[in-house]
Amino acid sequence: MKTQPVNTSLMEINPTQDYSDRPSCLKAIYRQLFKENRNFDFFHNSTLDSLFLAGELTTRDMICELLCSEMYRDYILEVNSNYHFISLCFERVLGRPPEDQEKYQWSSFLATEGLRAFAEKLTGSDEYIAAFGDNIVPSRRSLKLFSSDQNLPALPKEQSIQRYGGEGNTNQYRPHYYGSILRWENGQPPRLVRQIFAVIAVASAIEVIRIFLTVAIAAFKTGSF
Repeated sequence: MKTQPVNTSLMEINPTQDYSDRPSCLKAIYRQLFKENRNFDFFHNSTLDSLFLAGELTTRDMICELLCSEMYRDYILEVNSNYHFISLCFERVLGRPPEDQEKYQWSSFLATEGLRAFAEKLTGSDEYIAAFGDNIVPSRRSLKLFSSDQNLPALPKEQSIQRYGGEGNTNQYRPHYYGSILRWENGQPPRLVRQIFAVIAVASAIEVIRIFLTVAIAAFKTGSF
């Protein structure tokens, strides 16, 4: 499977950086592939890192292996639909968003051939090799993508809660109560207050019934009925 030709008017005229220092290059690779996360140390694969730092893996090899890794599968593939995963991989590996037809074709390829075949095909594509070769870290090549790592697509709230399940993050999705301004415990008034409200409600109902009966009796006596 080949990637489709890209409209060159969308390409950015910025030279990509060739990282000669392998530790810096390794850091850039993780930053490029795991953009929605800030704790990159958590995602590091010590075995792959050692091979890369020793010069036994090229940048292209490293990216391919990380795409196939259990970490990428668990934290990127399994929390997104296949279509969205394809979009993320195109943006991070080829530096551009996929065309609609590409998204459908590559999603089908991923579903039938598996993650490793997908990663090898993507990093071995003519487009990837022409743009980045073996040793350049992928970067943005399309004006349709944000250049800043801060401008990232938000995760669905269910996935965000699952991944970052802290109390503060969960609270923002809880329904807000805009009733009484009184800060009662658990959002409920004390028992005594509730009892008083209940008595008032019953008394009000009795008074309404009394007035209705009084009017009805008076009307009956005067022959209005």
